Amino acid sequence: MPSNRRVLVSDTVGFIRDLPKSLLSAFRATLEEVQEAALILHVSDISHAHHDELDEEVLKILEELGVADRPILRVLNKVDRLTAEERDSLNANCKGKMKQDDGPVLVSALTGEGIDELLRRIDVALPTDPLVSLSLRLPLSQGRTLALIHALGRVLRSEVQDEDMLLDAEVPVSIARRLRLSDYVVEGTSKLALT
Repeated sequence: MPSNRRVLVSDTVGFIRDLPKSLLSAFRATLEEVQEAALILHVSDISHAHHDELDEEVLKILEELGVADRPILRVLNKVDRLTAEERDSLNANCKGKMKQDDGPVLVSALTGEGIDELLRRIDVALPTDPLVSLSLRLPLSQGRTLALIHALGRVLRSEVQDEDMLLDAEVPVSIARRLRLSDYVVEGTSKLALT
């Protein structure tokens, strides 16, 4: 992020209008990942003739998942496909809101237009997640957990001892909780921040 924070971005399946219940059930496990999100990016194809209707479907599904109250950042993609008139109209409709950081972000994934602004707005919208310093003893069999600590935190020291990895790390509190790192904290390290 522009602030040098590290974030994990997860892409879910796209939403399809009038998706049969059987298919919606199959996608539900993927969609439930949204329930873990600190910020939801609602990306719309602004060039699609029925994007407003599709957006309504997305909001219905977010309500069904119980996350409609989560912070949501609207991202209008494919602005490169709009005519000059459509673009002027969109800019006029969004102008006041964009200055207040609560309107949609206009981007083109194809050309890269608006991506810097998108990153800035994500950075502003994400809640602050304080770091906690931990001394950990993780079994080497916990490879996924070790990889996530390296990817999302900062490892200060690591050493292999028998079947374990000993490490000192700074990790965002939310990640420490999600990975249940309190189960691996070395005696004498405070667990207060993780409970």
